[in-house]
Amino acid sequence: MPESLLWINKDVASEVLSRSSKAETRQIRKHVQHERQLKAKAAQEVTGKPVSPPRRTSRSDKSMPLSEHALNALPTRQRGLRLDTNLKDDDQSEEYRSYQLASLSASLSPTSQSGRVLQTISSFPGLDTAEIRSLAFFCHRTAPEWSGWRDASFWNKLILQACHLNRSILHGVVALGAVHESSEIDGESDERSNLQDMALHQSSKATRLAVETAVSEISTLISCIIFICMQNLQDSHTAYQLLKTGHSLITDIDRRLLVGDLVLSDSEKTVLNNFLRPIIERLRMRFCCIVDVPSALAISAALKKSKIEIQLPLPTIPTLFTSLLEARNNLESIIEWAQENVEPSTLASDGESQVQVLLSTWIAALDRTGASTLERYDALISSKKLLKSAALVASILFDTLGTHSECRYDEHVDKFAEIIQLYEVAIGDHFRTPRRVSFGIDSGVIDTLVFVAGRCRDPTIRRAAINLLNQTNRMEGDLQGTTGSTILSKLIELEEAGLVVSSASDVPETQRLRIWEDHQYWDKGEIQIFFVYWPYEPSLGAEIKQVSVQLPMKALRGPKELASPNSPIAHLPNVKYGRGVGAFLDESTQSYHQITLSSFFMPMPRL
Repeated sequence: MPESLLWINKDVASEVLSRSSKAETRQIRKHVQHERQLKAKAAQEVTGKPVSPPRRTSRSDKSMPLSEHALNALPTRQRGLRLDTNLKDDDQSEEYRSYQLASLSASLSPTSQSGRVLQTISSFPGLDTAEIRSLAFFCHRTAPEWSGWRDASFWNKLILQACHLNRSILHGVVALGAVHESSEIDGESDERSNLQDMALHQSSKATRLAVETAVSEISTLISCIIFICMQNLQDSHTAYQLLKTGHSLITDIDRRLLVGDLVLSDSEKTVLNNFLRPIIERLRMRFCCIVDVPSALAISAALKKSKIEIQLPLPTIPTLFTSLLEARNNLESIIEWAQENVEPSTLASDGESQVQVLLSTWIAALDRTGASTLERYDALISSKKLLKSAALVASILFDTLGTHSECRYDEHVDKFAEIIQLYEVAIGDHFRTPRRVSFGIDSGVIDTLVFVAGRCRDPTIRRAAINLLNQTNRMEGDLQGTTGSTILSKLIELEEAGLVVSSASDVPETQRLRIWEDHQYWDKGEIQIFFVYWPYEPSLGAEIKQVSVQLPMKALRGPKELASPNSPIAHLPNVKYGRGVGAFLDESTQSYHQITLSSFFMPMPRL
């Protein structure tokens, strides 16, 4: 006799969605008892013998929500994605809210729920020992370490649930775990080679299953994000095509929802709007901020001021924060408010003084914030220092917003020095292996160090930033530390040519440079950089200086991207970055797909 399924309907009004409430648990138990009675009765009718009650469910079985057991029994096409869309009741205490916020913090210890994770992994059918090992590595190491503040819940929570529903996602996650583990093995070895082979095999299997299996729109988007990260880690331009595809998928979903051709459940809408749409948008906007963070902020602020419908309230800052995640979210609210209220530095602005007070108050609250018992692990201190440095960067950015004078940055040499001091403690330790890779949307170590090296003219400070870029050689999405250090080293060489520089004031305005564009040719490891002199706008008559630099071998993407000499795309740059814009080459059409900045996201790295 086929088993009947019990569906617990969840919506945004439900108190708990990631697990059963007390009332729902009673309903489930009643249903299970009823099913057991029916089974026993049916078996007795067949055999004519009484059947003993079934063994009690093991603890490991209880750890998986019923919805996941039920959904795994459905055809792939019918599976829906059920997630925690929990909205807290208004009558819950602030203390409880703070505890819940801390418990969801991106800086939780990766081993705090190891037993539960292992139980969940063991429930996946059809995985061999090596696949289980890489899946466990992803859960314990990759998701906590490689994700950012804002997308941590996506990697730590949503992905594991999605693996139960979609084998393509499962094998993609196994591949990521294998790639991560292989990246931590120094030099060439059989172990590293085996892990890389496994990652390639799992990636191919995930791709094949994604093509062959009918999946929901939500699962398709999740797979798209996983493959974007996979291709970035493999230095492949396919990541850009996937980014374009992800944006097109969201646009198509919105269109179909509008005309009624598509219906999504409440949980699917929550996943789309709270997880997937923000991740795709932040990935696209990072692509537009690579050349010049100050210009990206100025463009975004101007766009926000032109579209203001409801004024954001002035952010409130507590005496101290309950978690680093709360501190990070509070800092982002300050930056969002400032974009609407701070005028360019050429104009008088009350918002400028207000935002500086807010940032100073925020830093004081962060300094008073200790490590909670939920957050106490190695990366906490480093992440706290990087958060503080993000606030210092924000202070400089808003004080110089829209400035036409590079000498304005000389007023902030002390802040630049403090940023570098924080970074040297956080990531510059030679006696431990730093985490070099991140696919987090908040990855911002490279952005911050490039900003310091490019805008601070103190020779010691800017060279310390270059040294950290080279020493750590981090990979953050499609950015690599040595690429940034190579470009900025050329900028320093040009600015200081013929000068004896012992302080920032020794570099005159007329010799300072800004990056206007850079074009990257991956097949030959070359970057063409277009610098501009004062007044830093070609439309205002600024002189453009074009130079080419060769990337060091450890930064080359060439071996996987090599084009034949006779190819029509052999002499075209693979990507072109400008102020608030980025474009990547579509080889099939020999044209460029352009992404234009629509919003700015402050780099806030987490380690």
